[in-house]
Amino acid sequence: MLLDLSFWPFAVGTGSDLSFVPGAPVAENLHRWLLFSLATSLGWDVGRAATNVVLVLLTGPAVLGALRRAARRAAFEAPVRFEPPAADVAAPEGTRS
Repeated sequence: MLLDLSFWPFAVGTGSDLSFVPGAPVAENLHRWLLFSLATSLGWDVGRAATNVVLVLLTGPAVLGALRRAARRAAFEAPVRFEPPAADVAAPEGTRS
């Protein structure tokens, strides 16, 4: 609905019941904006919001579980230690590296 508000004053033009009226009381323009939203995109917005809620409820526990497992395995609390590289050990004769 906020996206509708961004273009509503310019999209309809003037002279209709859905038009923005400069200088009109806020309640009147709010009523016109709600009518505009209902007529143009409210059905799409409600359907999209309901789908988002369903998808979050269905996939949310699995995604949160994966993120928690990754956080445990990442060991963010472990101190970082820099050790010198191990000395090169010569390979036994007859083997290739």
